[in-house]
Amino acid sequence: MGLFGNRGLNLLVMHHMLHRFAWGGSGIFIGIYLYREGVPLPQVFLAYTAILALRFLFRLLLPQTVAWLGLRDCLIIATALQAVQYPMLALVHGPDPALALFCAVAGLGGALYFTSYHTYFSALGDIASRGAQIGLRQILSAMAAILGPAFGGVMLAAFGPWAAFGAAGAIEMVAILPLFGIAEIQSGPIASLPSFAAARTGLLLFVTDGWISNTAVLTWNLILFRSLNARFDALGGTLAAASLAGALGGAVLGRFIDLGHARPATWINAAAAGLSLLIRSLCGDDPGVVVPVAILAALIGGLYIPALFTAFYNQAKASISPLGYQILAEGAWDVGGLAVTLIAAAALALGMPLQFAILLALPAVPIQARVLESSYSMQKSQA
Repeated sequence: MGLFGNRGLNLLVMHHMLHRFAWGGSGIFIGIYLYREGVPLPQVFLAYTAILALRFLFRLLLPQTVAWLGLRDCLIIATALQAVQYPMLALVHGPDPALALFCAVAGLGGALYFTSYHTYFSALGDIASRGAQIGLRQILSAMAAILGPAFGGVMLAAFGPWAAFGAAGAIEMVAILPLFGIAEIQSGPIASLPSFAAARTGLLLFVTDGWISNTAVLTWNLILFRSLNARFDALGGTLAAASLAGALGGAVLGRFIDLGHARPATWINAAAAGLSLLIRSLCGDDPGVVVPVAILAALIGGLYIPALFTAFYNQAKASISPLGYQILAEGAWDVGGLAVTLIAAAALALGMPLQFAILLALPAVPIQARVLESSYSMQKSQA
């Protein structure tokens, strides 16, 4: 039956590995590339605000699209859109019409892709071993996440954006192939979305994740790029090493959760995330400090994904409509992300240092931890 004893999940993880390689080779460089091409820092954050706002709007089309095509074909089309966005990035040379077009395509692809993918993973995964499956997915994806930034950084430095982003687009298209072997799943009724009360946990988890991710990751990558003398190859190597550290941390915590220690794992993750944010906001721009901090932050940050998604996927699978649940949660992620990137853009425009944007993520950490603890307590009482 394969690694997970679950053929559908094996194929989905294979797809995810290829997707992560393409993302690591291009997607992770989006904000840095815009900055390098002359887009001012506040406008880099505003570009992300625009993408997230468009994702939120385009997602309104998803229920009807799934009704017409089915969830699997929707995921296939979304993956193709993800592939198209990468070479489009090479057309951007500052705050120009090409940037607006890129944001539109990225918004549409993101709206369809992440909702469909997470719905599939929540439906195909097993509740009893969810943490280990997510942790192992991270280990497997780490191979792609390690090689992707290293490959993309070298390609950008040596051959330029068309070669790097074109190669990423081609790899993303190859990621479609495993999806043809996955059976269609019943995503539940989608004519009416779950009530706020029924989806409350997913909404709160994703709005805080959107808030944290869309400041901490983008800001930190920009700080790394500037500290490494704007060298794409050096940045790619640093991100590759950090990805390995993050995957190891994630695998350990995923197994810890499955052994029945979800509640302490939640607060371990929260303490690690808060410490990581503080360290990154204070480390300055000396590469001798920044690079070790990047690896340390990724190691303790690897705890984050299993803690968050073990609870979330189990909640989604238990919903009467996993797709409807995911649509609401992804919408919340976009709201959290667009709100914080807008605040960060305004702060940078007013002259605040780039490190300030990392600190914006801190207030969401304890809120998310409390929601996770409540979710795990509820699942234990229902077991």
